[in-house]
Amino acid sequence: MCSNVLSEQQGPPEAKATAPPRLLLDAGCLAHSHLLRCPCRPITSPVAAIRATYGSGMDWAVATCSILLPAASAHPSTTVSLAVLEPFASTGRVANWGEDHQARANVDTMADWLTAPLQLHSSRAFECDPLTTEQCDYYKQHWHFWYIADYAFALPTVAFFMCVIGTFIIGHVVSQVLGYRSFRGPSIWQKLVAMLRYLSYRAFHVRALRWNSAPLGILLLGLVGTIFFFCMDLVPQPYYWPNEMLYGGSPPLATRSGWMALACMPFVFATASKTNWITLLTGVSHERLQVFHRWISYAFFILALLHTFPFIVYHVRWHDMEAHFASSLIFYWTGIVALVFQAWLTFASHSIIRNFGYEFFKITHLFAVVVFIVTFFWHCDYTLTSWDYFIATAAVYVPCYCYPWLRTCFEYGVRQKAQISVEENGFIRITIPAKFDWSPGQHCFLRFTSFGLLHAISAHPFTICSSCSIPPNGQSELVFYIRHQGGFTARLYQFAVEHPGALVSVLVDGPYGGINVQKYHDSDHLLVIAGGSGAGWCLPFIERFVRCNQIPADEEHGQAAPTNDKEALPVKVRAHRSACGPVSLRVILATQDVNSRTWFLQTVSELLSKYAATNSSSGVHVQVYLTGEAAEIADPSNQIPQDSTSSKESTSSAEKTTIPDERKKVAVSGKEFGGRPELPLIVQEEAAKVADAGQSLGVFVCGPITMQNDVGNAVAHENLNIFKGAKTGGVYLHSEHFSWA
Repeated sequence: MCSNVLSEQQGPPEAKATAPPRLLLDAGCLAHSHLLRCPCRPITSPVAAIRATYGSGMDWAVATCSILLPAASAHPSTTVSLAVLEPFASTGRVANWGEDHQARANVDTMADWLTAPLQLHSSRAFECDPLTTEQCDYYKQHWHFWYIADYAFALPTVAFFMCVIGTFIIGHVVSQVLGYRSFRGPSIWQKLVAMLRYLSYRAFHVRALRWNSAPLGILLLGLVGTIFFFCMDLVPQPYYWPNEMLYGGSPPLATRSGWMALACMPFVFATASKTNWITLLTGVSHERLQVFHRWISYAFFILALLHTFPFIVYHVRWHDMEAHFASSLIFYWTGIVALVFQAWLTFASHSIIRNFGYEFFKITHLFAVVVFIVTFFWHCDYTLTSWDYFIATAAVYVPCYCYPWLRTCFEYGVRQKAQISVEENGFIRITIPAKFDWSPGQHCFLRFTSFGLLHAISAHPFTICSSCSIPPNGQSELVFYIRHQGGFTARLYQFAVEHPGALVSVLVDGPYGGINVQKYHDSDHLLVIAGGSGAGWCLPFIERFVRCNQIPADEEHGQAAPTNDKEALPVKVRAHRSACGPVSLRVILATQDVNSRTWFLQTVSELLSKYAATNSSSGVHVQVYLTGEAAEIADPSNQIPQDSTSSKESTSSAEKTTIPDERKKVAVSGKEFGGRPELPLIVQEEAAKVADAGQSLGVFVCGPITMQNDVGNAVAHENLNIFKGAKTGGVYLHSEHFSWA
């Protein structure tokens, strides 16, 4: 609702104290009635313009406009053209005219919810009169014209985001089409792939701040985005209209910031959902989109501030800020409420808040989103094409939000039962029958309906620590190993201790994320690294590798000796292993818990027993590192020989750790060490092996952010060497976070 009443006398009220200014209304503003958003300007014949616009029936215009005269209320000497307000006076909505001609308009200060009649888009009609030709040409320039601001600022912002997404789509398609040839092709292609991987893996650690950066490529992309927003928003001039104040009450900086902020909204929601279109088109899983979700949200909020503050400056300059707030106009209050809740959404999503209480974070986040969308929608009030962006947001987000619920209810069922128990090392084990397939590293969101309404509506993400069965081998089971912390997992642990093996109702949503299966199969050798509770994350890799590398029964006897060289195997066996992919698997686990070490080795032995066959485990090498105080507890004598890739080698275990099993005894080929693993050195050793043979290495890591940073930088260094031509082959990295990044 537009109350930008302008004066024939130029400049702010304090600029000239001679003749009182004569306030006039622009009927063109009343036509859309957007308070301080349409560029109101003086007109020579307001009554004629109003009557030409609305005819003799003025009730609708009055009912939909709250007319304020800020200059009049601030300066008693100000007079108002009675001819302008005369048609409104007949309706009884303008009153309290004093003897000193001070105007106080009280035209329905409690504004309507939305401007009537309701439309999808507001009008773009504009007439230059009474502006001069030069003034009109200046105002109608591309960067100045309010009536095309959505085209000039919002659409280029959308185009920028779409170009970034399109780049990732092209990269994903090329990667899928070329597959293994990406590191076996021409040298120039190897170098290009190596450089892209270097940018994707190289990160920085600021020890003083205990801060680990995003990968270099993501930082460069963020820099490009910063430059784009800076050039689109802060480079164009002016920030405010010149002193003659002929061009309206919406400062140019506020206008372009508002439209660019609005254009960010669909992409904030597009990167927020677990199931989303961007993941479908680019192959980037939802948890890896979280960094973009946060960064776009930051841009959204900063632009919202740049939209808000120019209006404050403008009204402070004209001394009418109090009058606008006192009027209780919906436009202002909806903007304020939307900004407050947007600030909460932006900053309360920090990991500190999430770790403080995940359920609290989820509930407040959802509530804030609803309030923000409603008030923001109300605030925009179909200005130009503003509502198109709400429609786009709904089209992007609503199907993605509904699909997981529909899949859970109709495909997985609402009567799923989970068996809960506690392992020897204190991990919570959750087992759920499943009728779908998944790949290593994927996770599911679980809602436990037996623990109250709060946990029934709050989904918790857990990594799957099992592999799906191959028909007709039997029923697949989702197995989760969870280290309890606080909040819900502590309650779940207590329940499992008190009711071991109990069945509880659960809703399953997933699977999501996981490794790139094609990259897994394209790798000749695998290096899997995990820390702490990431031990369970390793198990699907071992099971998949062992199961895939089993030699068929008719090929077992008298044909092949254990070997990691595909070319040395018989033809049929070589074909089988080539179809499976990797020929060797090295597993590195670092843990501070002795019980976790014992549990892990025992679980691996049981897993190998499940697939016991000739040569089935010949390519698996497991190394467990006890770190911190656990290393001293395991070997109090501290007389442990040194190893090339570790600080201490435990003498308490042999080269083969054999765990008895009722079905069959299977030895785990590996070693146990004390102290932290030298991860960069281990990566370097494995990369050197594949480089000598012209093969490829797949590195998969799950652990603390510092572990991921060390491994990522080591892999980035190897790819930099490939780019420089010092090495051949390929080194691929997949990193898995303990929680949302």
